Parts: sequence; structure tokens; C-alpha cells
Amino acid sequence: MALLATVAIDARPTVFGNKAVVTGTITNADATSGHIDLSGLLASVDMIVVNGVGSTALAAASTAVDGTTVYLANLTSGSGGDYQFMAMGHRS
Repeated sequence: MALLATVAIDARPTVFGNKAVVTGTITNADATSGHIDLSGLLASVDMIVVNGVGSTALAAASTAVDGTTVYLANLTSGSGGDYQFMAMGHRS
């Protein structure tokens, strides 16, 4: 699967004890699946939220987490198929 996400870290990240929040976007041109590797930012992923961006209704993305890798499926491909995500987990 192709890496679809550009990870952008908040300029002033919020930290809850040993937790960190990572936000980013999934720019989706042709693929309906992919993954986000958060191993450089988090030691583990506790939760992930993926939402569509824009006014066009998008199919709900399916997610699965394996350690620090988030696998995505059922993404809407083509123009307007962009998503945003927020992940929270243990800081690395």
C-alpha cells in the first residue's frame, strides 16, 4: 500500500502526560487504501479519527492499527477525496 498521508504536527502540540497528538491530511488521488507510519512520532497509537474534508460527502474510511502503523481502507478516490486525521498515543 502506498503512503498517502502528509503528517503535520501542530506548532504548539498539546501533551497529556506521556501522550501526544498528531494531526495531518490524507491527499487521495487514485488509491482507495494506504497507510500512515507514525513510528517517528509515537511509540504506540491509542486512537485515530479520520474525517472527510470539504463539502462533498465521502465514504467513511476504515482504519486498523498495528503498533504505530495505521492502515486505511474504503477511501474515496479522485478529486475531492481528501481526509484529515488526528491520532493520539504514547510519545516516542
